[in-house]
Amino acid sequence: MGTIARTGLDDVDVVFLVHHEAPEMLAGHHAAVAAATGLRWRGRALLVENAAAPATSAAARACLAAHYPAADRRVLSSPRNLGFARAMDLALDACGGRYVALVNSDGEPEPGMLRALAEVLDAEPRAVWAAPAVHGPGEDDDPPGPPRPAAELGGTAVLVRRAQFLAAGGFDPAYFFYNEDRDASRRLRAAGLLLLRVPDTCFRHGKGGRSARGVFRRERHYARTVQVLVPQHAARPVRETLAFLARRPTAVAAHLRDGDLPGAAGIALALLELPRGLVLAASRRRRPWDGDRLARWLDRHRLPVAVLSPSCAAPSRSR
Repeated sequence: MGTIARTGLDDVDVVFLVHHEAPEMLAGHHAAVAAATGLRWRGRALLVENAAAPATSAAARACLAAHYPAADRRVLSSPRNLGFARAMDLALDACGGRYVALVNSDGEPEPGMLRALAEVLDAEPRAVWAAPAVHGPGEDDDPPGPPRPAAELGGTAVLVRRAQFLAAGGFDPAYFFYNEDRDASRRLRAAGLLLLRVPDTCFRHGKGGRSARGVFRRERHYARTVQVLVPQHAARPVRETLAFLARRPTAVAAHLRDGDLPGAAGIALALLELPRGLVLAASRRRRPWDGDRLARWLDRHRLPVAVLSPSCAAPSRSR
């Protein structure tokens, strides 16, 4: 697969999703992203404040003003926590670039990452996502190599071909947090589209703190969404769902054995939502999520987007 030399990244927008991140984490993240975009980057820097803490919001807005002086800086604010899938659908809809970078705030791209991913998408029109190697605790740490097709790509760091991804349904809003990327990967591949891993460039994922509350919420959200994902995409839904459920007590026991009571509690609590998950999975099997359904969802849930003033004072509304 050949690549095409690019003259710039102005057709690449970047989404910054924030919730309760520490200001010092955001400072390191934005310094790294700014090194990847370049000082003269004129794409859209879209800050999504997802029920953000006041200190997080202030720090994120200051980072946009400091690091992207030539960019089209905008803010989309939600007073309630939308989760990842819904927030990213609204963000992608609010962007205008050919490509959009989604990067976790607790990680840092290497300087050439965005350009490398954009060149790969330039060279392969069937590819809708391109993702770097992701290095860090619990990650695969792929060794360097040429771009290759992937069965699934995580949403930790990914460059999206915006219009085509939205036309394919974007992220399913039913997945509040976790597994929305796995669901989207499977739908994209089923539609004959390509996902590409680009291990010659990388994103260093630090992963934030591991408080008891954070572990509980992470395990609960992962468990409640994976029990939708498995029956929704299973080739043999009854058999595979029963096998998955039979492994749940083992997962709880493993957390308990490691002294991880919050993680065990999160998985166990998610089982209370199993009936709802099975109904949702059956509904998605009968009527898969697609671009038409996403367009209707966006019409109902679209939020105003504000232009960030140079002083980072109250932004002016753009729509």
